[in-house]
Amino acid sequence: MTTIRFYRCAAALSVMMSTACGDSGVTTASGTDADASTTNGSGGGTDMTATTTASAGSDSDAGTESGSDSTPTTSDGSTGTTTPDTTTTSGDTTGTTDGAVSETTDATGETTDATGDTTTTTGDTTSTTDETTTTTGGMMQECSDLTVTYRDHKPLHVDFGCHMNGVGARPGLVMDTLGPDDKPVYNPNPPAPPPNWFGTTPQITSEASFHEWYNTVPDVNMEIPGVLSLTEIMPNIWSYSSSSFYPLTDQGFGNNVDPNWLGQTYGDRNGEFTTEIHTMFLYEPGQVFSFSGDDDVWVFVDKKLAMDLGGLHEPVIGSIMLDTLGLTAGNIYSLDVFHAERCGTGSNFRIDTSIACFLPQ
Repeated sequence: MTTIRFYRCAAALSVMMSTACGDSGVTTASGTDADASTTNGSGGGTDMTATTTASAGSDSDAGTESGSDSTPTTSDGSTGTTTPDTTTTSGDTTGTTDGAVSETTDATGETTDATGDTTTTTGDTTSTTDETTTTTGGMMQECSDLTVTYRDHKPLHVDFGCHMNGVGARPGLVMDTLGPDDKPVYNPNPPAPPPNWFGTTPQITSEASFHEWYNTVPDVNMEIPGVLSLTEIMPNIWSYSSSSFYPLTDQGFGNNVDPNWLGQTYGDRNGEFTTEIHTMFLYEPGQVFSFSGDDDVWVFVDKKLAMDLGGLHEPVIGSIMLDTLGLTAGNIYSLDVFHAERCGTGSNFRIDTSIACFLPQ
């Protein structure tokens, strides 16, 4: 598993992600740091070959030690020598003082010298981790992978199974802020679609059916945990990309051997599911978060809708320039991502970001 590390950066990027969802058309995009091309309808795409570099990080802290007669100096990893009446300890070591007073330190950190006095060593610890930490307000925060909740849906769910379609994103299907349960809220009165958009109406059957997308309902969907690991594909750009994004294959209700609304079956994949991610990040000027894919994609920053790629569609690309959101540098904010794959014909999913460190929520 690749660790997401924290670096200070001010990168501008553009994201490309390709997939097919039973629609027609071609979506392409190019950016400063990454590009890809997509032909919709085949379920295939082109992934960018990435080179990943990562280095192990470490942190250390030194504690203090108190004794009855002296103020000691502690040194990790070695046996120290002290002046008379001064005790120096290091882990499980034995030291000798200049005054020929011997001492022994056991695993509990208690040191006894020849005079019978006992000193106790606390907090003398050096630790090494594989994950980089970032400091905020004097506290160490450890970076993490993205924890995901998938929900498998059946091919004949009223909002899944290929009986709906669309070309281009259909914004306005959800409200502009997350609900009190940190889930997107169905908009019963969406605005008119953008020019040149076409597709079935409605794109979501009802408030009740939408509730089932991101809430676990017995016999309607099945909740399955997962993890996404981002890798550094170029300096200060981290990415996850899949041109065949079927994380629930052979899981949940099983692969789509039962016909969907169009009578289609996909025995090699499980293609009707939703993706839910909740994480935190430390905001620094210049950060960008880009997400591309199908079908629906909604990204909320600080509980507010920052990217709206809702509806059934071919691959659509969106980028959030975090500097435009009125955030305060050095503060920690929430980032919530909601995605749906509603037809098993093809699925792509791509994240590119200059946010180097995600924090567990």
